Amino acid sequence: MSASRLPAPPEAGPQPDLNPDLEPLTLSWDSCVSRALVHRNAVAEVLLTDARALSDGHFLLAAQWPRSYATSLTSATSDSGIASTEHHDPMLAAETIRQVGLYICQKFLGAPGTSRPVIRNVGFRIDNSAEPVVGYGATDVLCRAEVFDVRHVDDVPYPVALSVRLQFSAAGREFGSAVGRVRVLSDKEYEMFRGPNAAAAPVPGTVHDRPSPAEVSVPAPGDVMLVRDPSGALLVAPADLRHPRFFDHPSDHVPGMVLLEAARQAACLAGASPGRLNGCHMHALRFTEWNSPVHVECAPADDGWTFQITQDGEPTATGTLSFATKA
Repeated sequence: MSASRLPAPPEAGPQPDLNPDLEPLTLSWDSCVSRALVHRNAVAEVLLTDARALSDGHFLLAAQWPRSYATSLTSATSDSGIASTEHHDPMLAAETIRQVGLYICQKFLGAPGTSRPVIRNVGFRIDNSAEPVVGYGATDVLCRAEVFDVRHVDDVPYPVALSVRLQFSAAGREFGSAVGRVRVLSDKEYEMFRGPNAAAAPVPGTVHDRPSPAEVSVPAPGDVMLVRDPSGALLVAPADLRHPRFFDHPSDHVPGMVLLEAARQAACLAGASPGRLNGCHMHALRFTEWNSPVHVECAPADDGWTFQITQDGEPTATGTLSFATKA
């Protein structure tokens, strides 16, 4: 893989003229939105709690970031289930933009419940000097969303593709941003596009050499996403195919969040800083299937790391990672 520079943090577009002291009062953090609208089976995995459409493609959304969410040792939980660091797991930013993209498509833009929104791009940046400190409960996060680059086709009453840009704030202080792109397929289009893979399911593969949790900075063996084949190449092969966070529901392809976490772990093995992830961007070129080996490679860039996911000799996803200097 050739090294390249990390993309610039997503910039916010023009924001609606609202009183920032009143904005949170229009939203509720009391209960989660419908789990079906964010493609989650477990209510506990739903981050969004409320949303309001403003004007000109702008939205306000409420999210709660739980203190027990942990995908790496730098955001690991203690035996009591309470986060052992002062800050939230940064992968919550990626999961939030994923849920926001799916939710806006169906709740506000007319995509039917039978549609199949697919995330094509996802990325985030966290300002480590401004991010919220984990308190005694979940953190209420206000998300300013802007929809842009919307694509329509004739005879389809809803967008078939769109991008979403988010600004995160907590207690009135902005601390990060995220961006994602969604492609909305009809159920029929999805089945035609996926063909025989529409009914695919993960199958445990042959484990050659699985890294230890410490090597990839994760709390437990079930969190490891990689194995080494006999040649030493890294393969995406989740240790726990019923992982409550990464496999909350069945998927006929390798989930994007699994690929992103596998890339982070590969960067750890390649010598990346043990600090917390504070930025990333992933572009899915096509679906990553369950039926053949999935390779992941990382290489250092000027200000971070690049990664590439390949299957059958073809790239399925590419992206960048950056790490904070300390947890």
